[in-house]
Amino acid sequence: MEIDTAQAQKVMLEILRVFDTICKEHHLTYWLDHGTLLGAVRDGGFIPWDDDLDVTMPREDYEKFLKIAPSLLPESLFLQTKEKDPHYRMFFAKIRKRNSRMVDHWEQNRDIKYHQGIFIDIFPVNTILNRPFQIQRYKFMLNFAKIFVNRFWVWRQPAKMMIRLINRMHTKEGDFIVSGGESMHYVIHVPKKSIFPLRKIMFEGRSFPVPNDTDTYLSSIFGVEYMQPPPPERRKQHSCKIELFEETV
Repeated sequence: MEIDTAQAQKVMLEILRVFDTICKEHHLTYWLDHGTLLGAVRDGGFIPWDDDLDVTMPREDYEKFLKIAPSLLPESLFLQTKEKDPHYRMFFAKIRKRNSRMVDHWEQNRDIKYHQGIFIDIFPVNTILNRPFQIQRYKFMLNFAKIFVNRFWVWRQPAKMMIRLINRMHTKEGDFIVSGGESMHYVIHVPKKSIFPLRKIMFEGRSFPVPNDTDTYLSSIFGVEYMQPPPPERRKQHSCKIELFEETV
């Protein structure tokens, strides 16, 4: 059964609630990020036309989540990583809804072999020291890594090498939060003090953690006029087809 964006958002919210419960029970840190955070601040929930959901975790919490999640997620959900789904092209994790399908525009008419269920994205971030040369080096390496990791193809071994090199620059004592090598989610560096301590705001009728200074955080990603919705011609969706299938017993 083909469904619309609003119905898909309800599925993503269900996944987020499961994820949130696991994180609370195991004392893992995360926050709503990117378009999801923008929607929480500007709309109190999903951006109406948005068809994805983003959360971010510090490096150590992300790695712990990947270890414990497979045994904790309900049968209806699937933790997607390159280890669990060898055909998966990205290096960051997703939680997918089984018995569903979400086709991105770039996936259309391609021979896709990895799981395509409705999902939420889980991005790892690193912390790095406040040293201008190191920050510039890190950002250069992230940009260079996009040669090997992009939406259409993955050169597996060079990509893994670049990710390892990038993530070696992570240190708990760092002053800035930067995207982990797995995702290139954003290349900007954000002061750690603008994120921690996290606070909670409402998202679709329930409170979730977000960066403490959401204004600084969102301005660094979307620009100072982030509260102004884009014109209709720029309100684009990622997917071209979303389906839910009947559950099998």
